[in-house]
This record gives sequence, structure tokens and C-alpha cells, in this order.
Amino acid sequence: MLRFVLRRLGLTLVAVWGALSAVFLVLHSSGNPAVMMAPVGASEEQIAALGRALGYDRPLAEQYVTFFGDALRGQFPDSLTFQQPALTVVTDRLPATLTLAATALVLACVVAAAVGLWSGAGVLRGRRPGAAREWPMGLVFLAQSVPGFFIGVLLVWIFGVRLQWLPTSGASGAGALVLPAITLACGVVPPLARVFRNSLTGELARPYTRTGLALGMRRGRVLRHAAHGSMLPTVTVLGLEAGALLGGTVIVENVFSWPGVGQLVITALQNEDYPLVLADLTFLITAFVVVNLVVDLLYGVLDPRVRHSNGGH
Repeated sequence: MLRFVLRRLGLTLVAVWGALSAVFLVLHSSGNPAVMMAPVGASEEQIAALGRALGYDRPLAEQYVTFFGDALRGQFPDSLTFQQPALTVVTDRLPATLTLAATALVLACVVAAAVGLWSGAGVLRGRRPGAAREWPMGLVFLAQSVPGFFIGVLLVWIFGVRLQWLPTSGASGAGALVLPAITLACGVVPPLARVFRNSLTGELARPYTRTGLALGMRRGRVLRHAAHGSMLPTVTVLGLEAGALLGGTVIVENVFSWPGVGQLVITALQNEDYPLVLADLTFLITAFVVVNLVVDLLYGVLDPRVRHSNGGH
């Protein structure tokens, strides 16, 4: 098990290194960062002085090493917009984003499990899938075909403008969390429900299911065993979607004016706040990779064959 964990940690570090290298190259490909950071109307002398102060006049390789050292220590220049350390600005917004993402993920898991179990219960009774069992999956596919920002705008119009049941912006209380969490969950439910339903159907067709029913085991217990056997592919998709969920917050938070890291990314780009862009992207990339590391480790816990096949003991 220890070798399995160390191997995954090593791959995670390589992934973080590659992603941060891509961020560094993309941001520097647009030109001298000092030009973007200088005030409007700054002279060439002022831009050059700013570049020297921040080290942007040094060779690119030296800047690269410095950038990585600062990123590992969590040190970034002060945000041009907020006039305080960029990482501090990001961490101040972090609780709002984590609350939104966690709520959406839990909601998506509950809905996907309900849809998969509803379809699987029909298969367990020996019935062919019909409209009564397939309409929830139809709604799931419909949600997948609609862009997330459109779902958000539609929810705002129905529940915020027309019915006036829920707040449409900000983070003032639990009610303000409902609409953005539902919008974000709509992007996660379709792949999660589809994989869980297909995996569960495959498990229910295996011999141990028929044997359990023949021995008089209750259908609910058989369904629980089959659901447990369906966890491996579902957890894989869950990890990928959990990482992508952080990227989805960029759109959803701006639709609902949710004060999180996603909204901060747009603010940084609009204001050409180079240090804040670096801090934002570094956080999002690291969070994505860490989430996938957790999923890899959880995969190894659920199926010992995975860690043994990778050299674990």
C-alpha cells in the first residue's frame, strides 16, 4: 500500500509541475508581464523600472525557476486590483467556492444514485426498461445537452424573477446557495448517472445476482451488493467531474455573482491583474490534481487489485 501511495504522489507532483509550466509559458507568451501590470499611460521608463523590480528583465529560464520557487512557497506579488498578496485574496474567496462545489457534488451524487437505482430496480425484477424507468435518465440527458450558463439564467428567471422564491445573486444565507448549486450539479449528474446506471445493470446481470435471488435473498440486499460492485467506475468518473467542477464554478459564480475563486478569475482577467491570475490558476490546477490523487487512493482502497497491480503490497 505504501508503494502505491508513493507512486501516486510522484505522478501528482509531475502533473502539477507540467500544469504550472504550461501556465508560466502561456502567460509569458503574451509579452512582458510588466506591460500588463503597469498603470495605464505609464512611460517606457516606468515599465522598465517595474520589470526590473519584479525580475521580468532576467532570462526566461531564471524567471521560470523563480516562479516555481514562489509557487511552491505560495508567494505571489501583490494583487494590482486589491493591493494585497494575491494568494491571500484567493484564500479569502476559497470557503465560498468550496461550499458551492461540495453542495453541488453531494446533490449530484444523490440524484445520480437515485436515477441509477431506479433503473436497476426494474432490471432486478426482470422487466425490460420502459418509459416509467427511463424517463429520469431522459431528463438527465436533456440537462447534459443544455449549457450550464443557460440553466443558470433559466433558474434565475423562474425562481428568482417570476416566483421570487430564492435570491438570484450574492451569498447571503443558505437560500442563495440553492440555485448556483443546482446549476453546477446539472453538469455533473449526466456522466455520473450514466456510468452508475450502466455499471449497475452489468452487475445485476452477473451470476452472483441470480444466485442470491435463487437462495431467497431480498431484492433490496441484492441491489445494495450490486451497487457496491458498481462503485469503481463510478468513483473514477466522480473524481474527474469533481475536478472539472472547480472549472465550472468560473461560469456559475459569475452568473450568480457568487463571491468565490471562480468569479475572482474573471475579475483578474478583466483587470489584467497578472499576479492574481497566477495565484488563481495555480490554486485551480493544484486543487484539480489533488482531487484526482484522492480518487486514485480511494480507488485503491475499494479495489486492492489496483494497488497490487501497481507494485503495492
